[in-house]
Amino acid sequence: MIHKASIPKSQVFKVLQLEEGHFTDLKAIEIAPAKLTKAIAAFANADGGELYVGIDEGPDGKNHKWRGFANMEAGNGHLQIFDELFPLGGDFLY
Repeated sequence: MIHKASIPKSQVFKVLQLEEGHFTDLKAIEIAPAKLTKAIAAFANADGGELYVGIDEGPDGKNHKWRGFANMEAGNGHLQIFDELFPLGGDFLY
């Protein structure tokens, strides 16, 4: 079961300051769930990483903006892809 969690503004600020790289990927909510498999596969072939869905990239590649799903149900398709490839539990968190 996946639980909804709130994070403090300080953590939101940290996430918005992240830069994409070998271990970090930021995606807007418009990304099709099937296209997430490319990012997930890249992390699986490396040493893992963090994928954030709901972060819009600024025009300069920085100045990210937090824009999550309207409700928990709206993210189901994205979570299904994660669960199909890597079942929840063990070494995986989402």
